[in-house]
Amino acid sequence: MHNFISFIKEFRIPKKEDLHNAILSFSKRRTTIFAISLIVAFVCMIIIVTKINNYFIVYVPAKGGTINEGIVGMPNLVNPVLELSDADKDLTSLVFSGLMRKMPDGTFIPDLADTYTISADGTTYTFTIKNNALFHDGSKVTADDIVFTITKIQDPLIKSPRKNNWDGVTVSKTNDSTVVFSLKHPYISFMDNMTIGILPSHIWKNVKESEFSLSKYNINAIGSGPYKIVSVSKNSEGIPEEYNLKFFKNFTLGTPNITYLNIISYANEKDLLKALKSHDIDQAGSISPENAKSIVEDGYSIETATLPRMFGLFFNSNNNKIFKDTNVVKALNYALDREMIIHEVLSGYGTPIHNPIPNNIVKDIQSDEFKNARLEEANSILDKAGWVMGKDGIRIKGSTKIVTQKVKVGKKTVTKKVEVKSVDPTSRLAFSLTTGDTPELRATASLLKEQFQKIGIELDIKNIYESGQLNQVIRSRSYEALFFGQVVNHESDLFSFWHSSQKNDPGLNISMYENKKVDTILESIQKTLKYSDRVDKYKELMSEFNTNIPALLIYSPRYLYAVSDKVKNINLNTTNAPSDRFILIHTWYVNEDHVWKIFTNSPTNTGTDK
Repeated sequence: MHNFISFIKEFRIPKKEDLHNAILSFSKRRTTIFAISLIVAFVCMIIIVTKINNYFIVYVPAKGGTINEGIVGMPNLVNPVLELSDADKDLTSLVFSGLMRKMPDGTFIPDLADTYTISADGTTYTFTIKNNALFHDGSKVTADDIVFTITKIQDPLIKSPRKNNWDGVTVSKTNDSTVVFSLKHPYISFMDNMTIGILPSHIWKNVKESEFSLSKYNINAIGSGPYKIVSVSKNSEGIPEEYNLKFFKNFTLGTPNITYLNIISYANEKDLLKALKSHDIDQAGSISPENAKSIVEDGYSIETATLPRMFGLFFNSNNNKIFKDTNVVKALNYALDREMIIHEVLSGYGTPIHNPIPNNIVKDIQSDEFKNARLEEANSILDKAGWVMGKDGIRIKGSTKIVTQKVKVGKKTVTKKVEVKSVDPTSRLAFSLTTGDTPELRATASLLKEQFQKIGIELDIKNIYESGQLNQVIRSRSYEALFFGQVVNHESDLFSFWHSSQKNDPGLNISMYENKKVDTILESIQKTLKYSDRVDKYKELMSEFNTNIPALLIYSPRYLYAVSDKVKNINLNTTNAPSDRFILIHTWYVNEDHVWKIFTNSPTNTGTDK
């Protein structure tokens, strides 16, 4: 200790002259060693500082940048009341916002709304509007705008495609910031209605009903969404070809990160793919599976989301009695190789499904019983049910009966009961298939034919119709089996598709399914307002479907979105419609800032409602 204290007292920082003289006294060898040591020390210091800096540095979104988005079709009704095409809906979702916004995971968060309440009986919804909710022209969003938008949807002269969703709903305002919706009966999917974009009444109130679809504001639209229209380029016929948008700094969920968004229209997917290949655009949606591989080779990534379209084989037992035999339907289900169909028809971009409850309603509820094709089990079921394999490879109905016969035993003749097997050659295990005239539907039908042939069931593909004709066939229920896709956007759609009251036109129960237990469960679901309570009822519904299968659900296709690497934070998850890809566009970013962690904002939780 004494020596250490003495050392400290004697220690002094050498002067500049002393260092200089010391270095001059070095030999050539020592000078070289000293120089190398300094370089090594300097490099080590840089590495250490860099590592320390990287440890504390994070990448955060920065404002700025431009996206060029390609779409198929020309948007000319950028209006939430009138939108028809996917192109219309794309622009409308960017320009307009509703009281609520539906997240990719199916939950809802307030958008224009500040708070909301739902009455205990589920028939009254009250919303207050945010004080900072503004339209793109700077006007305040008020209850008058909400009332105006809904009454225009309900007006039969306007002919809004959304009118059916609002029948029986009364809307009124309590004051400038409070609006009340009154329903005749509880409607579990009503919160979806609250995502409808809101029109600025001060702009539209003087537009006559007869001129509503012709207004210039259907193109130069003004809303309150994340992006506002800056300019529109039209072709020689006056049809919009390109919309140039800029972020709306007063968007209620925060100013979007990306400054400019250009929406460029193309006549078809072929032209869209050319634009991607030449990198004239950064991204594009609704890509068909067969084109996905070439797009990836061109340097794009493919973002996917499960669509609420459920393609399946729907049976009409009134037109073919074999479907009344539960053994036949179960054997067909075991014979299905869903994974192979998805691989062959959708290039792998699909999700196998086994019951009518999609993941956008209840996640992870699909049954594993029919996950893999099990031909041995399918054949065994048919054998035990008396369906005998015919000489041509198609099964026919066999039967066994006990008859009394006289049989000689030695010199005596005795009466004996014997088992006699017989077959009915007219009762072939066969049915005809009706479907639409698209490559996807045709390819799937051919694969179904091959798969069912393996267990001795003949599928005759003879009724392939264009969309308009197919709709008429479906309405008249003129088919034995129908391969078709149902769109399940909302929970209430399940009632329309499977309740026995909907089995005849204009109902959507295309299997004409009748099951009293299912009816009771569906009716109960419509009255159960709490989502967590409905989940148990859906599980009960799935169990009942599996005991009495009304249709063979096969796959849900995935939505394919080609994106460039420069765009970050895209989150699709599940989409009800292609335009849903823009739900979180305000959180996307192109530019990044590098900052120390201590200077970033702490994450906050947002309350959600399913």
